[in-house]
Amino acid sequence: QQPMQQNQQHMQQQQTGGNYQGWGQRQRNPPRQPERVSWQAQQKQRQDQYPMQQQQKQQEEGGNVMGSGRPRPPQASHQSYQRQQQQQQVGGGAGRMPYQQQQQQQEQDDVASAAARGNAASAGDPVALKKAELNENPATKLAFKEFYRKFHALERTSLTDARDFATSVLEGAAEGTPLPGSVHWRVYLELADLAKRSNDSDAARALYGKVCELQPYTPQGWLEYSKLEEECGDLPRCRQLLYSGLSYCDYNENLMTRAIKHEEKTANLAGARTLLARLKHAPGIEKVWRTVLEGALFEARAGNSIVARRLLKYLMHHVPWYGPLYLEAYKLERDSDQPAEALAIVERGLAEIPRYGPLWFGAFRLCEGLDLDEGSFDLPRTMKMIERAISSISRELLWKVHLEAAQAHERAAVMFCETNPLEKLDSNLELSRSRFARAALACPPNLCWKVWLASGKMELSAGRYDIARTLFHRASDVVPDKGRSAVFLEFARLEEFVGDMELARAILCKARNDASSDWKIWLESVNLEIRCKMPNRAAGVACEALKIHTGTGRLWAALVQLRHREGEDAQLRALKQSLRAVPKSGEVWGEGARIHLNPFSPTFNLERAHQHLIFATKFTPQYGDSFLETLRLELLTKWIVPGVQSFIDNMEMRFESPDVVDRRDVYSIVGEYARVAAKALVKNLLHVEDVRKIDTFSLELRCSNADPNYGKLWFRCRTKPADTARNVLVRAKFMIAEDLAKYAHIYVSAILRRKGAEFLLRKEHSTNGDESIANGSVEWDILLDDCVRNGPTLGDLLTDDDGMALLERSISGADFTTGLFEANKPELLESLSLTERRKLLFGSDLLLSWKSP
Repeated sequence: QQPMQQNQQHMQQQQTGGNYQGWGQRQRNPPRQPERVSWQAQQKQRQDQYPMQQQQKQQEEGGNVMGSGRPRPPQASHQSYQRQQQQQQVGGGAGRMPYQQQQQQQEQDDVASAAARGNAASAGDPVALKKAELNENPATKLAFKEFYRKFHALERTSLTDARDFATSVLEGAAEGTPLPGSVHWRVYLELADLAKRSNDSDAARALYGKVCELQPYTPQGWLEYSKLEEECGDLPRCRQLLYSGLSYCDYNENLMTRAIKHEEKTANLAGARTLLARLKHAPGIEKVWRTVLEGALFEARAGNSIVARRLLKYLMHHVPWYGPLYLEAYKLERDSDQPAEALAIVERGLAEIPRYGPLWFGAFRLCEGLDLDEGSFDLPRTMKMIERAISSISRELLWKVHLEAAQAHERAAVMFCETNPLEKLDSNLELSRSRFARAALACPPNLCWKVWLASGKMELSAGRYDIARTLFHRASDVVPDKGRSAVFLEFARLEEFVGDMELARAILCKARNDASSDWKIWLESVNLEIRCKMPNRAAGVACEALKIHTGTGRLWAALVQLRHREGEDAQLRALKQSLRAVPKSGEVWGEGARIHLNPFSPTFNLERAHQHLIFATKFTPQYGDSFLETLRLELLTKWIVPGVQSFIDNMEMRFESPDVVDRRDVYSIVGEYARVAAKALVKNLLHVEDVRKIDTFSLELRCSNADPNYGKLWFRCRTKPADTARNVLVRAKFMIAEDLAKYAHIYVSAILRRKGAEFLLRKEHSTNGDESIANGSVEWDILLDDCVRNGPTLGDLLTDDDGMALLERSISGADFTTGLFEANKPELLESLSLTERRKLLFGSDLLLSWKSP
């Protein structure tokens, strides 16, 4: 009765349209893993099957197979053997048959072997024959392997020669073993790839089309063709190709995954779910479970965590041996701020796969966060998990377990001393030192240098500089060549930590000579000069670095930020130069957004900043500052601007008055409303607690999916090692809101000033009858920037007729170069504690503030 009930449920789902979320209920049994058979058992199995093969051969000679009445074609290997015997009888085995005759016979053999292997390809079924062509015999594989070797050998010397060779093979004019027609699609695929790399998109399209025409049942052609159209920007054509491929290759994992991601990229979530709904008709979970996993991740990225959990739970039941599955489920619960549920998933995964390292390290971070939240600085839960890992994890990862334990003890000791100021950090690091020693003993020789560097940083925090130098020297003695630049960086930071700037500068100079190929050396040199309050020298080092590392976005972003001191024009020129050199650098696009978000800049423009931030978060999602600047923009547009919208509307109505005749009248009105709005905002019109009502769920979801890991502001807002991306963004929301509430009158004045300039420009164009420049175009924005530039400053607008200024003279554009006001102030290393100094030097490798005091 149970199978009948399941069939009835399935028919009801089909009749009601259903969706893919409940498709897996049809499959209750997990896929069985193939059992390993020993070589002796395989030999015995072949011996047992030999009499059956002899009987089948006799039936073939008789002309019928199992009484079907249809003659069965002989095997291709038997045909080839007979032909070889004939050649040996005629020419002694030394002669060769004519090329065309060889090719015809080879094609006949291929058709016969495909029909024999397919066992379902009857003479009148072209679809089955096409599918059977994918089962290539050894002779065909060998012939294509020979072609592939010659083709790529020619490709290294000349693309034209390789193309001509492939064309001759297709025409049958090349020497060597002829290629059967069933694999010509592979040759066309190689030619299409060659045309694509030669930037001949039209030829590549034609060749990919030929591939899909010759063999539509292979996914390679459809995948590569769709990639070409996506790179050329034709997204509708890309979608059409993916769906066409799926019509031939049902449930193909690569095609399904790419189609789902394409629909997600184009914001067609319903289309992606329709694709996933096909999986409920799949013959078994063992063939589509990877696509179901992609569907679960898609739902998690879309914010539909309930369905994502359901799918992941189903997969964990049916595919319990796949470690990354538990890892994704753990990340979903961790990012949803559910550490207990995440730990339960990790425990379930470790019960199935006790030697899977990533799950253990995820468990360490979860347990550490839970211990610290409870105030248990001795980390009982974390140490218990680490002891369990030592007895289960592979020996290659044992040193990493001890290293994680050492760093966890160190972080706990630092937090304990911050909570108890009378405690000394040095006396609370004994457990950490013990773990570092065990890590060094278990570590492979080629990786010991990492343990020495980590332990040296710990001793720096405790103020034991000589021991830190000794450990760093020990790391320098054993580090391989590819890691030497990292040791140079740590040595330079150590000397800067203790205050010897000249020695730190000398170490970096030597590193630039010995390891100039590492862009991090140059970036650290720029950062050192900035911390020494020498921006001109830092800009010079950045320019020298960009002569070598022209494609490094971090260096270009540093140069753009440094040009702020030289003025607006110099900074905009550096931005344009950077975007030409690295158009896909999220750091550079982020610096452009910061220019347009600076209220003192004439190019202050919230719409343009929004465009820059879209590119920044798309091209470099791991750069956390882009998401924090996007948060500043959202708070401006959803919190600040709506609060003063009435002032903006009244000011625009005043502009239409007949008394407004010239530029002076317009800016007089702008100044009047700017001062009124500033006074209203000073009277606590905005409250920081109101930002709780601001909906930033979409931004939090995007940030959680990207999981950023670096950025100056990002490190400043991340206070705990176990903080998720969502935790950092929520904390930054209140920090940025506090700054905006304090300096909202400056942002509002910048908005009103731009509105006034826009009215003047529009009035001037309407008076002259010039409608050639559209509002919102690039030319319009340039004219509008010039109009703002020629108008009054914010200081003039916020000063009334009695000379009372609402803008402090100490505040300038340098205070708004980033989204946090305090982060733009200069920080002196001498004034920081050892822990803060270490966090500043070793916790972030991005630019520090350089604003002059």
